[in-house]
Order: sequence, then structure tokens, then C-alpha cells
Amino acid sequence: MAEAAISFLLDSLAQLAVHYSKLIASTKSEVENLEKVLETMKSVLEENVSKTYKRKDFKTWEKQIREVVYEIEDVFDEWAIQAANDSSSRLKLWVSRVDLADEVQRIRKKADPVFDQATRYFTTLPMSDVADEQSRNVNRIRQIEPMVDKQIVGFEDAIDELIRDLKMESSEVEVISIVGMPGLGKTTVASKIYGDRTIDFEFTKRIWINVSEVWTRKDIYLSILKEFTGDDMSSESEISLAKKVTEKLDQVKFLLVADDVWTVSAWEDIKVSLPMNKGSCKVLITSRDDQVAYNANPRREPHRLRFLDDEESWKLLQMEVYGGEGKWPKEWEGIGKKIAEDCGGLPLALVVVGGILLSKISTPDATINAWEKVSGSVVEYTMAHDKERSMEKIIALSYEKLPYHLRDCFLYLGVFPEDFEINTWNLKCLWIAEGFVRKGYGTSSLEEIADEYIKELINRNLVMVGKKNALGEAKTCLVHDMIREFCKKEGHELNFAQEMKWVIRHGNFDPQVSEIRKFRRVCIHSFILEFFNEKPVGPHTRSFLCYSKQGINEPLESISPFFKAFPLLRVFGGNTVKISMFPKELLKLIHLRYLSLAGGDKFKVLPENIGKLWNLQTLVITTSSRTFEIKADILAMERLRHLKTTGAIILTKDKKGAPNKNLQTLSRLSTSSCKDEVLSKAPNIKVLGIHGDLETLLNNVNLRKLGCLTKLKLIYYGGDTDAMSKLPEPIFFPLNMRMLSLSATKLDWCNMRILSMLLTLEVLKLQEHAFKGEEWDDNGDGFHRLHSLQIERSDLVTWTISETSFRSLGSLVLKNCEKLNAIPVELAKTLHTLEIERVTKSVVHSAYNIKNEKEKNPEKQSIAGGKFKLIIAPGDLKYVLITLHTLFTKMMF
Repeated sequence: MAEAAISFLLDSLAQLAVHYSKLIASTKSEVENLEKVLETMKSVLEENVSKTYKRKDFKTWEKQIREVVYEIEDVFDEWAIQAANDSSSRLKLWVSRVDLADEVQRIRKKADPVFDQATRYFTTLPMSDVADEQSRNVNRIRQIEPMVDKQIVGFEDAIDELIRDLKMESSEVEVISIVGMPGLGKTTVASKIYGDRTIDFEFTKRIWINVSEVWTRKDIYLSILKEFTGDDMSSESEISLAKKVTEKLDQVKFLLVADDVWTVSAWEDIKVSLPMNKGSCKVLITSRDDQVAYNANPRREPHRLRFLDDEESWKLLQMEVYGGEGKWPKEWEGIGKKIAEDCGGLPLALVVVGGILLSKISTPDATINAWEKVSGSVVEYTMAHDKERSMEKIIALSYEKLPYHLRDCFLYLGVFPEDFEINTWNLKCLWIAEGFVRKGYGTSSLEEIADEYIKELINRNLVMVGKKNALGEAKTCLVHDMIREFCKKEGHELNFAQEMKWVIRHGNFDPQVSEIRKFRRVCIHSFILEFFNEKPVGPHTRSFLCYSKQGINEPLESISPFFKAFPLLRVFGGNTVKISMFPKELLKLIHLRYLSLAGGDKFKVLPENIGKLWNLQTLVITTSSRTFEIKADILAMERLRHLKTTGAIILTKDKKGAPNKNLQTLSRLSTSSCKDEVLSKAPNIKVLGIHGDLETLLNNVNLRKLGCLTKLKLIYYGGDTDAMSKLPEPIFFPLNMRMLSLSATKLDWCNMRILSMLLTLEVLKLQEHAFKGEEWDDNGDGFHRLHSLQIERSDLVTWTISETSFRSLGSLVLKNCEKLNAIPVELAKTLHTLEIERVTKSVVHSAYNIKNEKEKNPEKQSIAGGKFKLIIAPGDLKYVLITLHTLFTKMMF
């Protein structure tokens, strides 16, 4: 929020002071005084975050502070560009010093009154000022008491499973949790369970408490005690009340439903009053935060509510509008189903939309016209026309409960397109470039801190995991449309970010392109060509992001004016726009921190002057060219953290100067440039990709000294032969390497002996005939730490292993292994995930044998815990019926 903008500005001032130390020297006192004022304002915001939210007043002040900070930022950034352009003229440099001093004094006169008034406002706010008000507002929407008669759609299976779990015998109080994003129906499901007749029969005492965002221990204890007595005990102490709760609960077999538990500390306040040693009693928790569930019962996975499917969504919408199924007019059924699908399976969204549609029913023509407007953009229409603001308030509570450092990160999710799968590595780099990620007091890198931010948003069920990497970490993430719309709306109000949308019926953009000059961050995901044709100008814009599904080839003369018109850009993510060569106008954008460019096979060179972009942290190049030449001494760019290209990087500039201790990613590097003198300039590299004649490389370079390297990818190409003869001995490989990918190396399977001795290896990917030959006989005692193995495109026929190898293998992926006759049965004891695609019928058969073995012996599910997961690609499902028929026949006879 505004505090993050101030922190970023302070960092920028510190960097400018180093980079332009001589120029700033004469205005040092003015700059230092300004920094003190900013530090004070930052402290005020941090200290008063728990008081905030008389929302309108607070947001007004926060926006004013942010705008002032933006203006200060503009002054220094524009001055830095001027200084860079005037560096060859002493007279111009002297004028620059004078101009900066005048500008700092001018901006102080404007900033001081705003900061003073804001400080007085914040310090007069009472603690938890709004939290109470917001909680009261939302409790009008939510069910404070269980509504047991409410009809349920889509969660019948979840309810049945939870009821079974609640009835199971236990030696102590067992806690079962229901988790999910806001509006998914956690309270509704808990309500239905609470009112179930078999549950009423099972437990002699059922108690329902609504914890909510704001709670006190005393209120919790009084809520429990009122189920036992009508006496007024409000004057008693918390200790006395907690003791009485324990005594009362110890006398009965109870079910306690704790609805809407927000924090671990709230659960701890409940727990201290429970007789935890009492057998067969249960606690059912609903929460938005996974951490609450894991803290309450580390031994049990929380029950994650799923989204409704299209059929269930359609059923619920019919019930909300017409009171049941089959009453929806046939001629309107198509539009109704589309509206239901566009709600994204979120029950609360369907309920809210149903109320809106119901209010629009009048004459047939008027009704269909109104409903068509809703169907045009269900999510946006719902947020705009929901009079109770039910959806917005529910999400707003989660947003306001976020720590200050996560709020901008959360709002940033609104810059991505609808239903877009966000790459988490890319998201982390963007957050860092935007200044949202703050360095802590420990040794964690910015990327590790950003990774924790993502995990926290996932735990709070505001972000969904998409794909996972081989280590089980989120590789991509998704945001529900309703949450994305909230982020967009909030971001627009704060001038945080603005999406440019083409309105087809009007034939123009909303907002108009001419308004861009006042927006800080701009994103556009469609009608890109039309956008560029309008010649946008963004003198204050810091970020431009474009994630259109369809790329466009833009001539250099068309894209170059864009960079001239956006001189203060920090972030440019424009992979949608394909260019033929590097635009020289980009070299003037000295504030760039994140740059992503794409082009065809002619885009193959990075100019020498790229070094002028001294702020650059992340550079991503997507090109059709097999190689990519970098003429600059790219390793001398001391702030560069990540360099990724699809073409093999050829470094032509001599490597001079001190090592770049910030560089973490270098991929893909050509074997001709992968030399000791290059690698010595990147001592802290964590991810390295190498492409080319690996035979030559492995004879000349030792990667062992790269102590921080955890991920290595080797792609063979262009050697004297079409295959590598052998792998180097284990002493060659990085000491702490966790992940290794080999592609097109065509090694003999006997070389696996080398890899089996790598003691830190956890993930091994063998792609595009990494190994050749029909037989792999692993009769050794290796791969002790290997968690994940992927074999993709192989002519392997027979694979045998010993009882003592692959002791930790949890995940196996086999793709395009069209000759393999079976999966080693010895792997069954550790596997928890098996994925197969384009394999033989016998492999499908052996996969089902492993699955059946797991199901018959639950203790063999896996070392990692959890149910065994078998994933079969659609093309291999033809073998499934044959396999099931064979297994059924064996069971019969």
C-alpha cells in the first residue's frame, strides 16, 4: 500500500545517491531531510495499520499519501534521466544539480501538509476501529447461527465424508477442518452437518460458535456456556469462564463447531478451554486459512471444498431465481447456463447473481435484455450491481486481514488476464521489480521471501495452486474471477493499476487511451494493435504488462515510439508483441528493472549498450533463434538477478570487474561461453542451463565450485556425434544440486550409475532420449534422496531395480515411453503419484496393479502420506477398460 510505495522510494533514493553520488552531493541535506520525513510517514502507517478502516476516510488519506509519494518519485526519476543524458556536459550537469535542489524544496512544500494532516488523522483512530464495524456488516450476510434447513447443491459428497469422520471413534478430542476461499460455502456445509439427524443422535451436546475476524476469549467462553446454562456470567474473569467451559464439556460427548476461525491465535484461545483428552468428542472448524487447520490438527489434512461444476452451478442458479429445477424458460436456458458457468463454480457468486437476475424479471423482452447485459460480463456486472455488496465485503475482509506487506502483492494479481495461469517464478520477479518484497533481517534472498508471500496467499485461500513442480511446490497459480475483479476495482480506486479494455459496441478503449498519462501501472490483454495505433503516452507510467493470447508481429518503427512515450518504465512485460531486433529507444529507460521481450528467428542479438540499464534485475528473452548473442558485459550489470533466454547465449564481451553476487539464474548458456572465467563472475548462481556440445564442456569446466547451484539443465546439440559418450564422474557436479535435467544426450543406461551416486539429487528429468537403449538394470544401492523421476521420450523396454534403490521416490512420470513393458513393482512402496502418457498397454496394467496394491494396503500409501494418485492421459484411457476387465476376471476366478 502507501507504506510499500514509501519503502520503494527510499530504496530508490539510496541507489541514486550511490549511482549519482557527485551530482547529489550539493543537495545532500535537502535529500536527507526528505528521507527523514518519508521514514516518519512510513512509521506512522505501520503503527496504525491495526486501527485502520473507517474505510472511506482511510482510503482517501492513503490515496493522497500515495499520490504525493508518486510525485516525489517522478521528480527524482526524471532528474536521473536528465542526468544520464547530460553526463557529457559539465554545464548541463551543474544545471541538473540546481534543478534538483529547487524541485526537492518545491515538493517538500506540497508533501509536508499532507503528511502532517494524515499523521493527525491516523493517531486519533481507535484500535480495531473498523474491524468491528466490518465484522458486524459481514455477519449480516453470513449465518451467525447454523441454517440447517438450507438446501445444498454440490457438496453432498463432502458432507457425507465429513459426517463419517466425525462419527469415528478417537482416544482424544479430534479436530477436523473445512478450508476454502471466501464464498465457497464452508459455513453452509458446516451448518448442514450440524443439523444432520445422525450427528444429533451421535453427540449428546452440539455447540455452534461464530468466531469471526474479531473475537475475545471471554465472548468465546460465554458462547459455549450459554448452551449449558441461562445464567449471566459476563462479570466473571476469563480464567474462571475457561475453567467452567472445561468442566461442562468434560461431562458430555460434544461436537463443537467453530465457524470462521481466522487465525491460529483464535484457535489457541478456544483450545485452552477444551478437555483435549476426552475421547470421541469432536471439533469442526471452518477457516479461510490453511495454517489454522494445520495448527489445530497437524496429523489430519483439512477438507478442501471444491468449486461447483457447470451442472451443479446451473442447478443452484435455477433454485435461486425460480426456486427449483425445470422452471427456467426453455428459450432463456442458453443464456442462463452461460451465466452459471461464468460464476466460476463459486456458490456465493451464484447466489448473488441469482438475486440480481430475479430483480430483473418483468416483461419477456425487458427480462432477456437485462439478462444479456449480465451475461456480457458476469463478474464485473455482479460487483457493480450487487446492492448489498455481499461478494465485495466477503473478499474485502480477507484483504484487510492481510499483513501490510502482502496487500500490494495481492492487488497485483488483478493485472493478469481472466483465467490466466500465472507462472510463480515470473510473479516473484515482478513483485521484486515493483518493490513489494522487502529484505528482512535474516539471510533469506528476495526470491525466498517472495516465495513465502505466495505460500501465505495460498494458505489464506486467496490464490489457488495450478501446476506443481517436481518438488511439489507451486509452479503456477490461479485467481478466481471474483477475486481478480476485486483486485482490479481496488487497484483502480487507489491508482495502483488500470486495465485497458476494448469495448466492442463503442469501438474504443475503456478508459480512453488518452487517460493513460495519469495511470501508474497499465495492463492490456486484447486488441493490442489497436492500442499501439492510438499512440499512447504515459509520462508517469511505471509498469506495462501485456498477456494477450494472440501474439502480434510489430515492426520496429511502430514499437519504438512507445518506449519514447513511456520514459519512466520500471516493468515491461510484452511477450505478446514480437519484434525483429532490440529497439534502441529501450536503452534510455534507465529505470527498467524487469524486461521481457519476444521475437522471431531474426531477434538474435542484444546490443553492447544494454549495460546502460543499470537498474535491470530480470531479463527474459523469447526468440525462435537457436542462439542469442549478447555483446555487452552482461555479468558486469551488478543488479541483474535473472537472465533467461530460449536461445543459447553467446557472450562476446570480455568479462571484467568484480563478480556479480546477485545473479541467480543464467539459462540457457551456450557451451562455447560456459567457461571458468564466466562462471567465476556468478558465484551465487542457483539455476544454470547449458546448451550445445556438452562433450567438450564436460572436459574443460568443473561445476563443482558452484556451491549455491541447485538446478542444472543440460541440453546436447551440435557435437561431432549425435550422442554423448559418457557422463563425468560425480565429482564434476555441483555439491548442492537438487534438480538435474538431461535432454537429447542419448547416453547409454550404464551412465545412470554416476547419477545414482549424487547424494543431494532430489529431482531427475530425462527428456528427448536423454538415455538410449532397451535395458536399464539398476542393481545398485543409489538414488536415496530422489523424490521425483521423469522419463520422457525413450526407447526403453525393460527396467529393473533392486530392493534398496529409489528409497524415497514419491513421483514417477512416464511420457512417450512406447516400448516399455512394465513399471518396476518395487516402486510401489514409496510412490504417491504416478503419471503416464503415450505408454504401452502393459504399463497401464502395471500402473493399476500398483494402485490396487496401495488401496488394499493403506499402510503402503506412501512415505509422504496421503492417498495414491494415478494420472492417465486421455490417449491411454483406451487401455483402462481392458485392464479393468482383466483384473475383474482374475478376481472372479
